[in-house]
Amino acid sequence: MDIELTPRLAKKVYGGEGGAYYAWCPEELQMLREGNIGASKLALEKNGFALPRYSDSAKVAYVLQGCGVAGIVLPEQEEKIVAIKKGDAIALPFGVVTWWFNKEDTELVVLFLGDTSKAHKAGSFTDFFLTGTNGIFTGFSSEFVGRAWDLEENVVKSLVGKQTGSGIVKLDAAFKMPEPKKEHRDGMALNCEEAPLDVNIKNGEGLWC
Repeated sequence: MDIELTPRLAKKVYGGEGGAYYAWCPEELQMLREGNIGASKLALEKNGFALPRYSDSAKVAYVLQGCGVAGIVLPEQEEKIVAIKKGDAIALPFGVVTWWFNKEDTELVVLFLGDTSKAHKAGSFTDFFLTGTNGIFTGFSSEFVGRAWDLEENVVKSLVGKQTGSGIVKLDAAFKMPEPKKEHRDGMALNCEEAPLDVNIKNGEGLWC
């Protein structure tokens, strides 16, 4: 069976002042649907914050541009606050909760690729938000959410009650986000541009001239 391989641009799914989320459509890219592969992209402007969410698919996040902070909550483990930069690859198992933040002037762009064989729709990711107007915590009290996530009441009210349904917001420059921890990066992020080659060829640099 012939598969159409013509390149396509990702389409904007949602976004706002803080950035946007894009996805490649399996109806337009047959190889995604046939291969059960999902592909999407997150682009955050300065102070852009992608609200906490989990996906119906395991995926790999690859930082194409910029640097920022990622919050990663694995089942039955403490939250990891990871500093990320261009070239980083992060494995995100099924059901892991993540949030993303850009505090720099340069746009932060993260590519997501993953297996959608167990997803709601072949070739497409479905995200479930924990906060915002579409979040699963919207029906709970701010006190309950604060205890569940160990957050101050003013932070909870901002995340749960005052956000739009876009999934991405722009935070005030004075808003204090959790600081990344160096030890949290170990075992979570691998920088593909800095990782040593598996095979070291003597004088191999001449091969690329």
